[in-house]
Amino acid sequence: MSKAEDRARDLGYGTDPLNRAEYTANEVRDAFIEGYEQAEKDSELTWEDMRELHIIFAEIDVDIELCKTNIKPETIGYYQVVLRRFKNLKK
Repeated sequence: MSKAEDRARDLGYGTDPLNRAEYTANEVRDAFIEGYEQAEKDSELTWEDMRELHIIFAEIDVDIELCKTNIKPETIGYYQVVLRRFKNLKK
């Protein structure tokens, strides 16, 4: 079950919060707004995230210095690797 489905169930919306036969338009609207606001909060970077990004950048820079990777600094590939490692860390 997805994070959104878990949250909807916790709020008492059942498995299909958009089932208009079960819920009023206001309840559906409120559920949508709450879900959107929660998604915004979940995607915000924290100071802990920034620290982790700093560490990841440093690790990749060391890998480049020690010739453990063929990534060039400050390229799209460099930032893609940072982002991939950060996303894996957040899972």
